[in-house]
Amino acid sequence: MFRLCVIGDPVAHSLSPAIHTALLRQRGLAGSYETVTVREGELVAFVEKARQGAYDGFNVTMPHKQTIVPLLDAVEEDAAAMNAVNTVVVRQGRATGYNTDGPGFVASLPFPAAGKRVLVLGSGGAASAVSRALVRAGAAVTVCCRHPEKAADWNVTARLWQELPLLAGECDLLVNATPLGMTGKEEFADFRFLEGCHGWVYDLVYQPRETALLAAARERGLPVIGGLALLHAQAELAFERFVE
Repeated sequence: MFRLCVIGDPVAHSLSPAIHTALLRQRGLAGSYETVTVREGELVAFVEKARQGAYDGFNVTMPHKQTIVPLLDAVEEDAAAMNAVNTVVVRQGRATGYNTDGPGFVASLPFPAAGKRVLVLGSGGAASAVSRALVRAGAAVTVCCRHPEKAADWNVTARLWQELPLLAGECDLLVNATPLGMTGKEEFADFRFLEGCHGWVYDLVYQPRETALLAAARERGLPVIGGLALLHAQAELAFERFVE
C-alpha cells in the first residue's frame, strides 16, 4: 500500500489528493494520498518522519520547494540545477528529490516546443523549471522579470519587466510563471502588453481557474492554456516516480 501526501503551508486547497487518488484507482493500486500542513520550522522533522516509514513519497509545494533540497539524501540532476524539488520518493530510509514541473510543462503543451520563441514571466522556482525544460526541448526562451540576474545560469535571454509590452509581441508563447492573478495575490497592473501578442498565453496559476490574464487573452482572440494543464501533467510524472 502506497502512503503518499503533499506538504506545504497553506496546502488544504491542493487538488493533488484528487488527482493522485484517481491515478491510484486507474492503476488498481492500494494507497492513500493526503494533505499535510508543514510550517517552515517543521520541515526537518517531517522529512525525518518520512524516512522512518511514515510515507513512501510526497509532493512539495510552497514554501518548501527550495528549502527541502539540502535536507534530502539525493537530488536528481535537473532538480539540483534549479535548486527546487516538488517530488520526493522515500525508499529504504533514503529520501530522493525530483522536479516534475519542467517536464510536465513541456508535456502539457499542445505543440512541440522545439523552435518556438517563448517569453516566460518571472524569476522564481516555477519560472526556472519551465525555462530550463523549454531550453532542453529546443525553444528559444526569454525571461522577463524584475531581477534578470536570477536567470543568469538558465541559458536564456533575460530582460527587464518594463520591456514586457515589446517582448510580448515577439513570442509564440507567453507564460505567466509569477503569482500575479492568483487568488489573494496582486493582479497585473493592466493587460495592454497583450495588444501586440499573437501567440499562445499560458497561465501557470490555477486558482482561480479562469484568471484575469486568460480572460483578457480570450477577449483578444488569443489561444490560452490554464494552470490545471501543468498541474495534471506534473502530477502524472510524479506518480510514476512514486510507484516505479
